[in-house]
Amino acid sequence: MVLAALDEQTGQNVDWWFIYKLPDDLKPLKSTENKTAIDKTKGTEYLYCDAKTPGELSLSKVAINDKNSALSRTLNQISEIKDKKNSNSSGWIIYNDEIPENYNEKDNDRNGHTKGILAFDLETDSAFWILHSWPKFPSFDTDMEPSNEYGQTYLCISLKDVATAEKIAQQMSHQQEPQIYDCQMPANIDKNSALYLISQAVDVNEKDPAINIEFSSRGGQKFNLLAKNRYWDKDFWVDWVGPQLKVDFNIETWRRGTLPPTDDSDGRDDVKDILYINLESLGVPFEWHYTKDHAKWATSDTNNWVVIADMNRQTSQEKRGGGGIAFQSESLWEKLSRIEQYKQ
Repeated sequence: MVLAALDEQTGQNVDWWFIYKLPDDLKPLKSTENKTAIDKTKGTEYLYCDAKTPGELSLSKVAINDKNSALSRTLNQISEIKDKKNSNSSGWIIYNDEIPENYNEKDNDRNGHTKGILAFDLETDSAFWILHSWPKFPSFDTDMEPSNEYGQTYLCISLKDVATAEKIAQQMSHQQEPQIYDCQMPANIDKNSALYLISQAVDVNEKDPAINIEFSSRGGQKFNLLAKNRYWDKDFWVDWVGPQLKVDFNIETWRRGTLPPTDDSDGRDDVKDILYINLESLGVPFEWHYTKDHAKWATSDTNNWVVIADMNRQTSQEKRGGGGIAFQSESLWEKLSRIEQYKQ
């Protein structure tokens, strides 16, 4: 089975897609004509674009938990494998710092503040990776009924090959230290492979520094995976992302409690916190305050960098592992830069 990101329109393979889910209980702005015919958001509405149309970040016609959403279509590949049982070639790890209730497992805050799905197939040499911000998601034993209160982000990438999935799993063992709650390893997997070893909950190495590694999608898009472990003891955004990519960033994350300073460790670049999201420039009549947003994303001031992450800009996160995916997309960067409001 070829595993890949599946698109919104046709369910066909796509190089990558991006989703930004809206919070619930938003009323249309009075200053904007409501072309969406939405009286109040339910928290299942979302913006969508993909590698074929990166500049068309727009409101989807379906709910995020609808079977035809890009998220549902992509995850359904895992459901199909589960139904077949005991696959010799397909496997996955699903991880989240908050485990869905129906798994009856307790969270361990020594694991990373990291959320995602890494799936692969040995026979077809294919894989995809979803990095997201949604707690207690996904759960395959119940209907996908998400917690809708806050804004959330999702980035799905069709990886170049299984070797790329191996590369990601290898650094996860030493950096993100994911809390895995749903996992399958194919019967034919090498027991010394990074994908197999991470499924066995290998402990993080406290001496490992933060990393910045490059990998490619199946279509050749370059991505940077930036990550740090719980022993690094610095802020992910201020002390790693900015200095590594050598640009200033505007950042939207879940900011509660004490915040790190905005000057980063190289003394040249800094960050600004986004206080409001306003979608009027995209033709979507909604805005919200950062307190309604649980997404983790950033745009650079220059060079068209977009970062989708699972780490917050928050002092308490210095003691957690986690990371983000950075890539250069002028059209998506331009759309996201437009909706940022009231930075400080």
